[in-house]
Amino acid sequence: LFSRAWCVGELAEARRMGMPQALQLRSGDDLMRHEAKLRGLQVEEMKATRPEDIEAILAKIPDKTAFNAALQVLIFDDRSGLLAAWRERDAEKQMGTIGRIMRWQAAGGDAIWRNWVIA
Repeated sequence: LFSRAWCVGELAEARRMGMPQALQLRSGDDLMRHEAKLRGLQVEEMKATRPEDIEAILAKIPDKTAFNAALQVLIFDDRSGLLAAWRERDAEKQMGTIGRIMRWQAAGGDAIWRNWVIA
């Protein structure tokens, strides 16, 4: 996603327009593996299927340095970045799991296992 010129351009435009955005990752390990690459992203190095697409996208970005800085904010900002939103969603998911376990425990501790049916 972040290496494709059109995708990054559309993410930046959606953010400029105030459209809500979220990032879905399989795990925090995926994030850790790719964080250095994400921190080094530059629009000038992104790829597209057709070379003329890259030229057209770059032509629409007058200040590439400012765009690259804004891209880092889009991804990494602690309050509004895509990764912050992912971490928040991940925390919500974890809290939901904890809540379910606590309800099972309150229902009699081993109620989930007593009612478990093995087919």
